[in-house]
Amino acid sequence: MDQLRTLWSRIASLFRLRSLDAELDEELRSHIELAIAEKMRRGVSREEAQRCALREFGGVTQVRERYRVQRGVPLMEQLGRDLRFGLRQLRKSPGFALTAILTLALGVGANSAIFTLIDSILLRPLPFTAQDRLVTITADGFFPKGWIRAIEQNAQSFKSIAAYSSNAESNVAGTDASERVFGSRVTVNFFDTLGIQPALGTFFTADNATEGQDRVVVLSYGYWRERFGGNPATVGTMVRVDGVSRRIIGVMPAGVQFPYAGTRLLTPVSFRGGDATDPWVGYDLHGLARLNDGITPMAAQAELHRLHQLLLPLFPWRMPDVWASDTQVTPLLDAVVGDTRPKLMLLFAAVGLVLLIACANVANLMLAKAAAREREMAIRTALGASGGRIVAQLLVESVTIGLLAGVAGLAIAYGSLRGLVSILPAETPRIAEIGLHWHVFLFAGVASVLTGVLFGLAPAVKMASPHLQQTLRSGGLSVIGSGVKFRLSMVLVVGQIGLSVVVITMAGLLLHSLWGLSRVNPGFTTERVMTAEVSLDATACKQAGRCQGFFEELASRIRGLAGVEDAAIVSTLPMSGYDLTYVYDAEEHPREPRQGAMLAAGRTVSPEYFSLIGVRLMRGRLLNEADRAGTSRAVVISQHMAQKLWPGGDPIGKHLESVTDEPSPGVFDRVKASVVVGVVSNTHHDSLQGGFGDEVYLPATMANEQPSMSVLLRSRLPASQAASLLRSTVAAIDPSATVTRVRTLEQVVSASVSGTRALTILLLGFGGLAVGVGAVGVYSLIAYIVNWRTREIGIRLALGASRWGILKLVFRQSLLLSALGSVAGLAAAMLSARLLRGFLFEVSPVDPLTLCVVPLLMLLLAVLAAWLPARRAAGIDPMLALRSE
Repeated sequence: MDQLRTLWSRIASLFRLRSLDAELDEELRSHIELAIAEKMRRGVSREEAQRCALREFGGVTQVRERYRVQRGVPLMEQLGRDLRFGLRQLRKSPGFALTAILTLALGVGANSAIFTLIDSILLRPLPFTAQDRLVTITADGFFPKGWIRAIEQNAQSFKSIAAYSSNAESNVAGTDASERVFGSRVTVNFFDTLGIQPALGTFFTADNATEGQDRVVVLSYGYWRERFGGNPATVGTMVRVDGVSRRIIGVMPAGVQFPYAGTRLLTPVSFRGGDATDPWVGYDLHGLARLNDGITPMAAQAELHRLHQLLLPLFPWRMPDVWASDTQVTPLLDAVVGDTRPKLMLLFAAVGLVLLIACANVANLMLAKAAAREREMAIRTALGASGGRIVAQLLVESVTIGLLAGVAGLAIAYGSLRGLVSILPAETPRIAEIGLHWHVFLFAGVASVLTGVLFGLAPAVKMASPHLQQTLRSGGLSVIGSGVKFRLSMVLVVGQIGLSVVVITMAGLLLHSLWGLSRVNPGFTTERVMTAEVSLDATACKQAGRCQGFFEELASRIRGLAGVEDAAIVSTLPMSGYDLTYVYDAEEHPREPRQGAMLAAGRTVSPEYFSLIGVRLMRGRLLNEADRAGTSRAVVISQHMAQKLWPGGDPIGKHLESVTDEPSPGVFDRVKASVVVGVVSNTHHDSLQGGFGDEVYLPATMANEQPSMSVLLRSRLPASQAASLLRSTVAAIDPSATVTRVRTLEQVVSASVSGTRALTILLLGFGGLAVGVGAVGVYSLIAYIVNWRTREIGIRLALGASRWGILKLVFRQSLLLSALGSVAGLAAAMLSARLLRGFLFEVSPVDPLTLCVVPLLMLLLAVLAAWLPARRAAGIDPMLALRSE
């Protein structure tokens, strides 16, 4: 207890140092005056009495220091004094302070900005109870609701199992115009599995899983605020979702964006009573589960693999043995993040190198400043200061610079965050949650302190060297600059250049990859083509021919507009990310029971589609108006698919059978199968990075009419005018139809490489920052060396050296540093190049072009960085240089 009181007393004394010092001084004066008075009574003069009293007292300063040690916390007091001294040093050298702080602020700011993305996307927990127990259950495809129920009834690894469908769009009609929003179907226990409570109203009950009682809807918090103004009276009202009246029963809590970021409403998955096949039709669900305590995702996945063959016979028809055999159990956060993690880690590594370059740069500045303080440190050493004390003081100065840079860096990160987010693809997971949280401030603080230690340690150790005492004898004069003096600075500059080479090489490889992607022929033309998605209610197609008639009339009216050359209809645009899967069996390719069905991208198109986007006929014929009746059963396939199915043969007249929810391996019905009437050129239907895939083009018939189709029109009109005409034409036919995703076909193709483009832009930005800071480092060192060797250069010029020779001397030193740094950087880049392999497209990680261009760039920057110091050196007046010494 006494120790705690003593500690508290010492800490409290830190806040009243001035008053305690004043009391101490008064007490010391009293003691000395009493001693003086005592001696004067003995007949000693005051001057002699004062000398004797001070001599007997033993030194006022030493007594004062011993008292301070006893009353307070010496380490804290020392730290405070060093901090005040460091701030005075920065005020004395504002140019140095500003340069060092801004250089480090760029590095800390870039790291804080990227860490903000990592923190918001990868590290922050999802807003669910015990989110580490939540997993997704997925396979190469989707599950029917009966399969989810079968797992729930038989698996022991899960506390609860729910399911959610793909993120589908719906037409929502209220009191005003219809709008197109994303929605998802979920099982009624979905919210309980997540462990969330409604912000308003209630969630689904078990009764809502029965058809007829499923006409309810739950809104997302954001959609409730946007569409319904956050009115609590919204709960209980009716809203039409795809033509079906549903009662709003609840609102999800704020911050919950699941199963997909853009989801605005959720409806229940329901079962039709008395229909044994109902649970097994409709393959559109993923599993969501909460693990039992002590169960890992790997253990749960192993159990599902063991149960697979036991549950497969539950289907009312024979399923291929390979169906859903690749089921994966993935932690929910990993499933949400997807492939974003490696991209962010790559960016974080790049900005980490930028920070190291900035540290090396500031360390060089500190070394240059150390030269001006050599005599100061030598005098301190001569007066008894230990090397450790000097190092501690100098580290406090450098950490102070680091902390000030951290504050500026946070300001840079905050100011750049909006621009950074705008560069990211719109589909980036958790993009709406990106912001500065307390983890970012903690990271910036730790990074600032570590940065201060990192760049300040080497200069501090050098300045605390006992060899500094030689400065007192030499006076700091020299005729010829010593190369040894700048050895550490040269090593730091070489390191800066090497790290810059690593960053700019990564950026160069991705830029080369992006350039290659931009030159890939998508297989169709995009010039002057405007696209838009037009949607009716999902129930519109229940009236046979209504959807087909609507889209035929729309295309016909658009073709009649002034300035429009042609128009076509397609179910899904190529490279839009919304391809429908066409599951089929092919003639002459019978399946064994163990085999799964073959897959292709299926598109329903109007006959004008092929000519409008420039897809060429390779064999046979294209679809025509007669095929709309459906009696011809005609389909057109891509050349890639034809060569895969019938290599060297004639695909015309061959049959494809669409596999329904009731697959029958080994049974091929030619009477119901479609007939291949044509083969067209290949297109990239997924992305430019993927190869050509299998594609099946079907005619728009009443049998496959859809409520949502994409309209394409080719015209010479400005894009905005063409979009306006398209909207007005749709409204004239059916005001309830919605028009969304209005964009050019070029924008569709461009969006398919948005992830690669964003990564390349960010790496180029950080690479440019690294090169810029590295170039400043080269300039600073060369300028400092020239300044230090002014006397030597003056003597050289006086002895007959040419000014061109002086220029070459300075340039040679700069180029040598750049060459050494480039070699080291290229070696490091090639060692780490394998990490980039997954981000590149048809570019080797050791691409010769990039590995040649980057060193040339660094040599050019070395010449530019040395230009001003070289001119200054060549312009030195020998007489003034010698006289200045």
